[in-house]
Amino acid sequence: MTREIIGAIAISLVAVVAALIFFSNRSLRKAQEASLPEPSGGLSANDAIAGFYVSTVFAQSPLKRVWAYGLGGRGKALLSVSETGVVIERQGERSLLIEASQLTAATRASATIDKGVERDGLLVLLWQLGDEELATHLRIVAKSQRKIFEEKLTEVLGVEIG
Repeated sequence: MTREIIGAIAISLVAVVAALIFFSNRSLRKAQEASLPEPSGGLSANDAIAGFYVSTVFAQSPLKRVWAYGLGGRGKALLSVSETGVVIERQGERSLLIEASQLTAATRASATIDKGVERDGLLVLLWQLGDEELATHLRIVAKSQRKIFEEKLTEVLGVEIG
């Protein structure tokens, strides 16, 4: 009988912690959505490159993830560049268009808030959303595809990878 009580208490404790995390995350997302305008959505082009959306963080606070508008989760994505900007078509989330006028710089990195990769394995797009500068981290595993994507950024949008 004692084991059953201890087991029930442990399961209840896990459920309470999970609920606290869920409600804390939801309130943080709502607060960020109140202070940030909603980013544009877009559809990727036929020549989209398969990659991963890793994270979006505040550029001035690189350990502070942006949860607003579904930007908190990472996953597979199709990435494309056009004159309008960079389209990130994420699986299971709404697509994100970083408009050409919002894009301020691009660089490479080896790590972000919860992901570390080989040297310069992440492409970081710095962009302006309202009054906030954000940094979106993308990962294109195949070096040849990464090079094509970076060349398109430079050719189409005039963004040099720093």
